[in-house]
Amino acid sequence: MVVGEKKGSGQAGLEFTHLGLSYNLSDQSQELSDSFRRAYSSTLKPHHGFMVKPIFSAAMSMCPYRTDFYAKLGGDNESVKGQLREYLGALERIVILKEFVGSEEAKW
Repeated sequence: MVVGEKKGSGQAGLEFTHLGLSYNLSDQSQELSDSFRRAYSSTLKPHHGFMVKPIFSAAMSMCPYRTDFYAKLGGDNESVKGQLREYLGALERIVILKEFVGSEEAKW
């Protein structure tokens, strides 16, 4: 299925989303904007030019507060965290394909 898939922003975007949410879930005191800025540094930032980087940084300032974000996902915080862990597990399996897509076997 992914043998002919090209590397692209969708792949990096998934990795960015996975890391941002994972960082936020693992550090209960961290705001979403901080988690996603950290994820941005290691995923998308190397691919962005000098004009996009400050725009992206400004966009991260628009992230909702942690408490508001989790409240919008559902009422029970522990239930939301459990479902988010499950979602992140599935997303991680997709991100793992990154190495395969970059391999020689995937290029034809």
